[in-house]
Amino acid sequence: MSSKKTTTAKDQPTLSAEETAELGMILDRLAVQTPGGESFEVYLQSLRNSLRARPILAAALLDSLSRSPSPTGFRTFEALERVVEASPFKKSAKKAAYRFAQKGFTASENRSAPEKIILIKEEQRKPLAHLFQLQGAMWIVSALIPEASSGGYSLITAFLEDDFSAFNVRVVESTGQKRYKEYLQMLSAHSSQRAAQIPLHHAARLFFEMLDFWTGKGSYAHLERAREILKRYRNTEAKPYVHDLLAPLEDPEQFFSEVDIETLTKDMDLSWLRFDKNELAPWREKLKQLDGAILVVPREVLAQRSLALISEAGDMLCSKGKRLLFTRFFEEQAMTFKLAGDEQKAHRAWIVATALAGGSPAGKNPAVSKMVMDSLHHYWPEDFPEPGKPLENQHRTQSGIILP
Repeated sequence: MSSKKTTTAKDQPTLSAEETAELGMILDRLAVQTPGGESFEVYLQSLRNSLRARPILAAALLDSLSRSPSPTGFRTFEALERVVEASPFKKSAKKAAYRFAQKGFTASENRSAPEKIILIKEEQRKPLAHLFQLQGAMWIVSALIPEASSGGYSLITAFLEDDFSAFNVRVVESTGQKRYKEYLQMLSAHSSQRAAQIPLHHAARLFFEMLDFWTGKGSYAHLERAREILKRYRNTEAKPYVHDLLAPLEDPEQFFSEVDIETLTKDMDLSWLRFDKNELAPWREKLKQLDGAILVVPREVLAQRSLALISEAGDMLCSKGKRLLFTRFFEEQAMTFKLAGDEQKAHRAWIVATALAGGSPAGKNPAVSKMVMDSLHHYWPEDFPEPGKPLENQHRTQSGIILP
């Protein structure tokens, strides 16, 4: 079968470029198999499990094999015939059977009953994906994906580091779920939270979002291999997985009073949300200029003005791509809390995320206000007294600003 073969019949398989490449790898693997060998039977069972949910690829494979009939091809046909017959491409199975019969390959040559041989349970061939929230790394995504071409698995790990400048991606061959579970345990040892099991389509979303957030340039082999595998599972129309777990909120601003932002973010790595120093500098100067009015303006009014400036800074700085980052960050936090059974934190993170995803002013969001203050403290710690040692005659406002 030519790798460029297509057909206009609706009940005949038409492959994408990725599926065509995968078909070529399967054919290459079959070309070196020995009919009747134990390893071949194991591979056929693995292949059948992998293609049960992908009948279009199974149909294309049988079509290709039947055009150059061989004992290996016929055994593969026997293993996959029922998969294709139960799909919209059943005519492909009939045509393949006819071609094999013309060359003398018929059902009477079946040497075994593959449907009764359970060498690898179907559920063990399903893909798995997890998300870790670790300090120093953004969204450590891991995925174990069955590969029909090899009968094994691809283990993908991806995460951002170094303030978005390093996108670490690794793709290795894996023997199966046992090794994957050991790998998850190793990662869990560095996390205060359990791994969140997520659908593969959501893992693919996170991978491509990290690729967009990445400030580096160029590419490398592992990144391209992961991109090739995960784009099969990417669904740009689907919302983040958290939308399947939590109910939408109408007017999320009304719930801001429920959000204890310090408690919510206590164990989060917020460095990913820090605002740019140069963009924040003018707002620092405006806050410092409030000091000049201390003799004629009541302290309460001064506090209100400082809060208004913090809110205004949040509106200006948390926009476009930065606002999307904030939204996705707290959506993933809400999802992680929900999957861990922490309903209260899931709800609070969801309030923050939903408000950011909608039209609510960013400056009113408790998470944005906190990050304005945290960023100020990070870049200009001299503006703040040491913890537990406030300077004489100084006053701290509700926003955290220190006033004379």
